[in-house]
Amino acid sequence: MVQYARPDADTDKGNWTASSGSDLYAMIDEAAIDGSAGTYNDSDYITVGDTGSGEACTISLSSVTDPASGSAHSVVVRASEDGGMSSVTLNVNLKDGGTSIKNENFTPASSAGNHTMALSTAQANNISSSGYGNLSLILTSTDSMGMGVNCLVYFAYLACPDAASSSTATPMALNTYQQMRND
Repeated sequence: MVQYARPDADTDKGNWTASSGSDLYAMIDEAAIDGSAGTYNDSDYITVGDTGSGEACTISLSSVTDPASGSAHSVVVRASEDGGMSSVTLNVNLKDGGTSIKNENFTPASSAGNHTMALSTAQANNISSSGYGNLSLILTSTDSMGMGVNCLVYFAYLACPDAASSSTATPMALNTYQQMRND
């Protein structure tokens, strides 16, 4: 199974705006987005225009249980740009408190598409055990042509494995079975 750390609060909105309301995180926190279930909701999003200097927002992510494994961690962001010139670069930076775990640039197309930033095992292992409750994403849009092209982000999340089970059900069931046989 997979755990999802989804946007749950705005830490710094910068000049980004929500397509409706005032909360950025509420526009990009889709629940059924793992690619196999549910549908994308591209009708709500966050957006920013830029003239070349870079515009950032910081969104905190919901807590997940430390999976005790550095495998299979990724950040997925669905984005587009409205200029049709591929001039926007979106930087995605995953942070554990003040520590950057990984950041990566990608160029959104004029139609919405998903970008997956895979973490290496070493990068995922740099997330502290308490860090799984202290993660955030910094999204920075830069228009290299300085034309004021808008970047739109439709959802963002961190996916990681479920925490290892520490069930004691088997030994207890075996003990109960042995007691029943002895009666």
